[in-house]
Amino acid sequence: MSKRQKGRRHRKVNRTPRPRAMAAPQRPVVVPGLGRHTARTWEGLREYGSAGASVEELAEAVGYQARTILKHVTGFADQGLVESRGDRWFVRAG
Repeated sequence: MSKRQKGRRHRKVNRTPRPRAMAAPQRPVVVPGLGRHTARTWEGLREYGSAGASVEELAEAVGYQARTILKHVTGFADQGLVESRGDRWFVRAG
């Protein structure tokens, strides 16, 4: 019979688990009728308030690419939720 140990041969030293960073869990934005990604764009636009936001500003604030943000805000505009003035997007009141 072989005296060689079978099974777990690697990492014989320091078998303690590696530490993991404990980040605070983020609560997802919940907006009825909107998907998770679209809801993040909507909340990002609402945070800009009456100053409005450009697509680039929203992309930086929300964390999506400008093309994705543009798809979201044009969908909002089709539903009458936002309006475009120049290169900025504004939430419609009421």
